[in-house]
Amino acid sequence: MKNIKRHLFHSKIHQIAGCSPHFWLKNALFSNPPKLRGFWRYPVYFCITGNFTRIALLTVLSVIFLITNVYANNVNLAFGKFATQSSTYPHYTDPLASKAVDGNTSGYFWDASTTHTKKQQGAWWQVDLEEIQTIGQIIIYNRTDCCKGRLNNYKVIVSTEENFNAITYEQKFRSIPNPKIVIDLGVNGKQGRFVKIQLLGNNYLSLAEVQIIATENSCNIKKKIRSFSEIDVSSMFNDFSGLQNAPLFPNFYAFAAINDDGTITAWGDASSGGSNAPSDNDYIKIYSNIKAFAALKYDGSIIAWGDVDYGGSDAPIDNGYIKIYSNENTFVAIKNNGSITAWGNDDYGKVSDAPTGKGYLKVYSNSYAFAAIKNDGSITVWGKSYFGGLNAPTDSGYINIYSTDGAFAALKSDGSISVWGSGIIDKHLPTDSGYIKIYSNHVAFVALHIDGSIKVFTGSWAGFHENSTNNNYIKIYSTEFAFAALKTDGSIKVWGETSYGGGADAPTDSGYIDIYSTGGAFAAIKPDGSIKAWGCSVCGGLHAPKDNGYIKIYSTGSAFAAIKLDGTISSWGGLNHKGANAPDDKGYIDIYSTIDDFIAIKPDGSTKTW
Repeated sequence: MKNIKRHLFHSKIHQIAGCSPHFWLKNALFSNPPKLRGFWRYPVYFCITGNFTRIALLTVLSVIFLITNVYANNVNLAFGKFATQSSTYPHYTDPLASKAVDGNTSGYFWDASTTHTKKQQGAWWQVDLEEIQTIGQIIIYNRTDCCKGRLNNYKVIVSTEENFNAITYEQKFRSIPNPKIVIDLGVNGKQGRFVKIQLLGNNYLSLAEVQIIATENSCNIKKKIRSFSEIDVSSMFNDFSGLQNAPLFPNFYAFAAINDDGTITAWGDASSGGSNAPSDNDYIKIYSNIKAFAALKYDGSIIAWGDVDYGGSDAPIDNGYIKIYSNENTFVAIKNNGSITAWGNDDYGKVSDAPTGKGYLKVYSNSYAFAAIKNDGSITVWGKSYFGGLNAPTDSGYINIYSTDGAFAALKSDGSISVWGSGIIDKHLPTDSGYIKIYSNHVAFVALHIDGSIKVFTGSWAGFHENSTNNNYIKIYSTEFAFAALKTDGSIKVWGETSYGGGADAPTDSGYIDIYSTGGAFAAIKPDGSIKAWGCSVCGGLHAPKDNGYIKIYSTGSAFAAIKLDGTISSWGGLNHKGANAPDDKGYIDIYSTIDDFIAIKPDGSTKTW
């Protein structure tokens, strides 16, 4: 299925216009899902004869299910928790404190998964476990490259209070973790909520990972569940500067999730990964494309399942991988040494032409090609030549890459831009520097300058070449074929295809603070929670709620749902008026979406799907 990514959202709009849709999505939302028995927003554990019965919320796009009997032994209490450090060393790899609780133990700095403070006396890092836990072990993973010797004179402190006035454990260490040190706190463990690692001298503090392991008899574990993807349809539209910029693509027909013990549960269409998930454990994240899954283990090994034509087999058999990327039918995994392995659909050489070198930091994709960036900011591309698989820039210094359906735009550290792929119109390309971010839709890019002006380039649709020298733009949003730019005063400028939200029906007043989108419509929200929608009438452009008090808006491919502080929901848009079927009671705490459906969740475990 060529161009399936492009057809995903606007196939609905084509139907409205009287055109035949390219394809219809198969509804797997309730295809043999696990039975619901109620849930809490976070798991609640009950200690019974040495093991646990958990009643858990596990939301994967729009499905919630229950898992029981999870043993506490080897549970990493620190994973995904809030971490801070005394300072952060300025570097484009963003060596934030959170990098030590991301599940990646690689000690190679250029893998972008280590922390790094500035050089200072008593540099420190700490994590908040959210509540007092019984800690059995603390495992510290050190840097493994140039600088592991910096961690040779430090102390580890455990406290029940954030100000460390109630210390339950404190010990100095002078040996270098190579690559890790396991600190055993005894059979009964130590009580604590806050764990700090602090240098005793003047140096940089850099950590690869910190794991805090619960004691086997601990009954006080409360942590979020890891799901197959952090990206549902709503976040794909609203969180990545354009849906083409999302690093992976959701499975259309099946669902999979990681349990707390590292095992995987999958359901839905069997041929797309809803069955035959791996039966072992130690998985830390699941990635997806349209019809397959690929799961990453703690040791960096990968297991894939689903449609074999979409990468459901032939995953690499070695280990050391740290992240997986995807487009609609191909996976690309990157190792801790920066080498790349691709598998899945080999149209246009997306698999066979993948680079064989090392030192790659991140991978980007459009519908037909991939681009990988190295530590020095140089770029390697492969895939269909006309759509960006050829003619990438040959210089270095690039820090990020953005994409439309068939083109790439790379941003340098000085704010200059290089563009290649389909639809390139030279006279519209930016030749100056100072740009800080690039946004995109299916056919065009918009660059935001540090002075607040915008530059629109590529794309052949009327109006896409409007630019503004006004220096008051702060963020840009997109549907498939239109843009909406938010100004500092909360007013909105739109351009692009009128039927996709680029027309005169956009709001003319000011005071808006955020904008959301479906495939063909926008919805903007004000501080008082009032909403204005515009664009394709059956894609959410009409019938927005008239009242106020809404705090967030969610989207499917063609409908919006807005939630209030008291948990009431209003929904609008969607083919066959599906957006009108939102629950009429209150108390909902969150909403998730697939391409066609919403599911709203209450704290008592009740749900409503529409």
